[in-house]
Formats: sequence, C-alpha cells, structure tokens
Amino acid sequence: MSTPILDIVPLRSVVAIARCGGVHRAAEALHLTQSTVSAHLRRLEKSTGGTIVEKAGRGVRFTDHGSRLLAHAQTILDAHDAAVHELSSPTTRTLSVAATEHGADRLIPALSKAFGTLPGGWAAHFRFDRSAQVANAVERGLADVSVFLAAADHPDAVGPIHLHWYAAREWAVPGDTVPVLLFDEPCVLRSPATDALRRSGTDYTIAVEAANLAGLYSAARTGIGATLLPAIDATDGLVPVDALPAIPAITLAVTVGPRVPPTVRAAVRRAAATLTAPD
Repeated sequence: MSTPILDIVPLRSVVAIARCGGVHRAAEALHLTQSTVSAHLRRLEKSTGGTIVEKAGRGVRFTDHGSRLLAHAQTILDAHDAAVHELSSPTTRTLSVAATEHGADRLIPALSKAFGTLPGGWAAHFRFDRSAQVANAVERGLADVSVFLAAADHPDAVGPIHLHWYAAREWAVPGDTVPVLLFDEPCVLRSPATDALRRSGTDYTIAVEAANLAGLYSAARTGIGATLLPAIDATDGLVPVDALPAIPAITLAVTVGPRVPPTVRAAVRRAAATLTAPD
C-alpha cells in the first residue's frame, strides 16, 4: 500500500475553507475556481481515506476526520512557510494590506517608512475599502494585514481616533432640522452619528447616503449638510462644525495574520499607531 501524500496546495485549500467558512469563499480568497478547491478536497480524501467536509445548511462543516486533517494541515503549512521565509533570497517581500479609506494619505507613507527599516526587504500592497469590509479580511484569507476603524473595546486596537462633524465653509447649522450626510450600511460611523444627535434632542434628516469616502466628500463640499469623519481624514474644503453634538472617539485597529513575522507585525502596529490621538 502506498504512503499517503499531503501536498501543500490542497492543504492550503483545506485551511482556507476553515477560515472562510465554505468552499466558494475559500476559492475567492485563494484566487482559484470553486471546482479547483473541490478537486483539492477530493484529492486529499482519496489520499487519506476519509471525508473531510459535509454539507451543513448553506455551508459545510468538518467531519472528525477532516478536523484531524485540518490540524495537521495548519502545522505543515506553518513549517513550510517558515522555511520559505528563512531560506528565501533577500528580495523584496510584499504584504497584502486591506485598509480603511480614512487617513489613507497618512497610512501609506507611515507603513512604507516602517517597512523600509526592516531587514530583508518588505513592502506593502494596499487595497482600500470601507472598514466594515476590511475588518475580517485577514480571517477570510484575503489579506495579511487589516487596518480599520472599530469600537473602542476592539481587541486589536492600537489607539483612539477623534471624530468631528465637518461641512462646507459656508454651511450653517439650521434652526430646525439638520441635514446629515452618512455612509450607507454597514458603517462604524453611522450609529455614533445618529445616536449622538438623538441623545442631544437634535432633529435631523439623512440628506445623502454614500457608498465611499469620495462620494461623501463630494456631497459635503456642495454645502448640502454636515458629515461625521475621523480627524485623520484629509478634509480639504471642509471645516469643523462645533455646534453639533460631540462624539466619543473611535479606535484604529490592526489585525495581522498569524504567519506574518513578529518583527513585521510589531512594525505594522507601531506605524498605524502614529495616526492615532495621544492618550
């Protein structure tokens, strides 16, 4: 009887299924087709002699056999990736960074500078999106690092970020109903804005909902209303509005994947922390 062979590529698919919660999402994370990931499963099932996953509602769950394989798969991949890192030639290695749109003009140079101080040559490839979209990018296997706005008690917090109301220079708070400009759901800034207005007894109406930061900027600069933004944003053309209720600080959080070397992990968190407000 031949000895079973556990190839690295199929094992990576198994780990991705566990992290992403299904075959389809794992395929997206690995930039493979769903049929390829399914073929990896069948290949490992044939090699190990047992079923790895089974259907559970709309998703899948690992069998007992699959759970044992998953534990070995993670150990094998960790050893493989550590060996590749240690033995690789001193060329530039790139981290995939999924980051909030907020403060991007400060985040990019801060991280680039931090990477430049690390031995071995490191650089970052950035993908910017809403915080709600990038918060779980590491868990889903879509990025090595996630930088995002989160609640103050988030376990990966690196520091506070102040929030302010902003509007066009000529805009004035009306005496009756305040038009506000908000991101559409899901958004970590939307509830703090509306909750503060309700607590203060301020009547408001949502005049604009935007899907991204550029759309919110464009609307605010027309003078149609006020919007809530982190103080790290480049708010050219807008001014703070002190007459609207104050908002508690939010936090900047940084999640780093488990296979990112500790020195790089520390450098990323230190760089992101330079964007936050003093304690």
